[in-house]
Amino acid sequence: CTSGPGFALMTEMLGWAGMNEVPIVITNYQRSGPSTGLPTRHGQDDLLFAVYAGHGDFPKIVYASGDIEESFYDTGNVFNYADIFQVPVIHMMDKFHASSVITCKRFDPQKITVNRGKLLEKVEGEYRRFAFTDDGISPRSRLGLDNGVFWNTGDESDELGHITEDPILRVKMMDKRMSRLDLILKEIPESQQALSFGVEENTIISWGSAKGPILDAIDMLKKEGISIGYVQIKLMNPFPADYVTALLKDAKTIIDIEANHSGQLGKLFKQNVGRDIDHFILKYSGRAMTSTEVYDSLKKIIDGKAEKREVLMHGA
Repeated sequence: CTSGPGFALMTEMLGWAGMNEVPIVITNYQRSGPSTGLPTRHGQDDLLFAVYAGHGDFPKIVYASGDIEESFYDTGNVFNYADIFQVPVIHMMDKFHASSVITCKRFDPQKITVNRGKLLEKVEGEYRRFAFTDDGISPRSRLGLDNGVFWNTGDESDELGHITEDPILRVKMMDKRMSRLDLILKEIPESQQALSFGVEENTIISWGSAKGPILDAIDMLKKEGISIGYVQIKLMNPFPADYVTALLKDAKTIIDIEANHSGQLGKLFKQNVGRDIDHFILKYSGRAMTSTEVYDSLKKIIDGKAEKREVLMHGA
């Protein structure tokens, strides 16, 4: 577990894990940056940093939880994702999650299953840690298994882990690793990629702890006979472009709500879906969003009185 500055120091290790197909999980409890920034205050500043962390191309999963109850069960899932796909996983949370006290149903550990993926119990013959397989994932040896010795260097390698600069083998190994991005989108259920709370003419996209204030604001508007849709995106990388596009096909106005200056989810959405964000509702004062200010901004959009970019300031 870390926050933005600690995660910045981990990015060299992240690339090493990507090259060596090592399953790891990093939980990033985001707070306001850059640098020391507001070390005890809330923010969602690290989304694009997490998606692009580490030099070179390698597969990683970036996954965001929306509330504390979600976070408990998502933690089990992200450890499974790391083991199954043998990739680094960055679990995105934020200061609002970390500092909140809530009343919720008792967590049920029985709902969490453990899937270690292709983890060998026995190795026969020559062990090829990076063997080419149909799905791009090589069987992984437990520590201490007879005949389970292999090499991790950080350099490009052959199937045994020995360093190589052979151009043909380099392309095959790179394609092997990167093929997991398509596999991840295929194997992770769509219900774990994004959650739809209904799609209307005006529909919100968002992520993380903005979920609570958004749902409250939607309920407030519903009492006035106004319907607003909401899609919570959880899988940030690889981005579920086809699924999100299908969810939003009937939405005419897309509203991005998040706690950073630049609308980072909006940029990721535009890059992957190819659709513009119509309105941004952003907060980057270090204070958490409130349902009232989200409601007020949504009402302005509905009434045609909003700027393209609304900045929230409750708590200032």
